This record gives sequence, C-alpha cells and structure tokens, in this order.
Amino acid sequence: MPLAPRLATLEGKTIYLVDMNYEGFGRTAVLYEMQAWFAKNMPGVKTIIKLKSGSYVADDPALWKEIAANRGDGVILGVAG
Repeated sequence: MPLAPRLATLEGKTIYLVDMNYEGFGRTAVLYEMQAWFAKNMPGVKTIIKLKSGSYVADDPALWKEIAANRGDGVILGVAG
C-alpha cells in the first residue's frame, strides 16, 4: 500500500503524534518536544499525542478509527525514545 500523499501545508491541520509504545515504555519524550516545537513555531497546527495500546508491533484499530473519526490530517509515529 503506498504512503498517503504529502499535505500541501500543515496550517490549520491536526497532526497526531502517536507513541508506538515500544517495549511497553510509553510517554516518548521526543513527542512532547515536537508538540512544544509546533506550538512555538507553527501555532496554526493542532497536535494531539496518543499512546498506542499494546506493543509496537500490535495493531490498534480503535486508535486508527479515532484518528479518522476526528479527521486527523496526518500522523507522526514515534517508534522509540
């Protein structure tokens, strides 16, 4: 399956920062740093941090449905911290 097309702009978009829950650690600090960066440098971008359930290799259909239902425009996956 190909990647989604690149957004023309992030302005006015909602980007989910998804912690993939690598080895059950959760709370990847870099995602909070990214959220702070967006708030400071791109205040028109809404960021939402979510922790994926299960291990990083397990699917989380409920999370993907939530992102779709809330009209998330993009996702950045944090695999490990």
